[in-house]
Amino acid sequence: MKNVLITLFIGFGFLFLACRDNQKTEIAGIVAGWQEREVIFPEDIVFTRYGKDTLSYQIPASGYKILLYVDSTGCTGCKLQLHKWREFIKEVDALTGGSVPVLFIFHPRDRKEISYLLRRDGIDIPVYIDIDDRTDKINHFPSRQQFQCFLLDSDNKVVYIGNPVDNVRIKRMYLSHISREEYSTAGTAKKTRIEVGQTEFHLGTLQRGNPVTITATIRNTGDVPFIIFDTKASCGCTDVLYDKEPVLPDASTKIEITYNADDTGYFNKTVSVYGNAEGSPVVLRLKGNVE
Repeated sequence: MKNVLITLFIGFGFLFLACRDNQKTEIAGIVAGWQEREVIFPEDIVFTRYGKDTLSYQIPASGYKILLYVDSTGCTGCKLQLHKWREFIKEVDALTGGSVPVLFIFHPRDRKEISYLLRRDGIDIPVYIDIDDRTDKINHFPSRQQFQCFLLDSDNKVVYIGNPVDNVRIKRMYLSHISREEYSTAGTAKKTRIEVGQTEFHLGTLQRGNPVTITATIRNTGDVPFIIFDTKASCGCTDVLYDKEPVLPDASTKIEITYNADDTGYFNKTVSVYGNAEGSPVVLRLKGNVE
């Protein structure tokens, strides 16, 4: 459990940097208090599609599930960021073959608004409209919005707490965990193999202030979709663009790296690409000189 807590604290590192000591203590207490805690679902939950049409749906007995609870405070549309959730759900489904359900529980001020937002952004996963807020009354979720999302195991115990669409590190933790070897309905790891066309780029002599862009190609040579969880550049002078859609077997994706030199002399910059591939991360290296 200690290692998991350390990982969570790293995932929320940006919050710790921005917070005062009392806020840091509060956040640490929330994370520690919810680790391995069971989330209890009310009896007789009725799920809906778009928050309106009743579904004949039971929460499946799956290895993992992702739960998002949204309370009635603040701007619902601002908090939800459904366009980001749509992309994240695609990634989860591609990585797990649809075996990990994503569940939304809402305690809304305006049910019509929820229905409109879900339809607008094409989110058709099971949604529970909890008018009486039974779920929160049973579980007493944290009041902080960023801690009202959970990765749960098969016993509904919290593996990770944090919103993956708000924090790329939390997202990577969620996707990495559910893709590990111990979780697979087929008994094999949900990882894939990739081939990188070129990992080292010699850019020659550049002029300071004139950005240059290179393209790296990654081909999925495995049997499951390849998903890029995150990228990390060794300096702020490097921008990275990549397609967030899953890369199907035998397909390729491109990563664009733009280097805008901020100093003269020799440079050796790296971009690490994290994903569900054997040997992750892939390290791309840019070398050259700046006049």
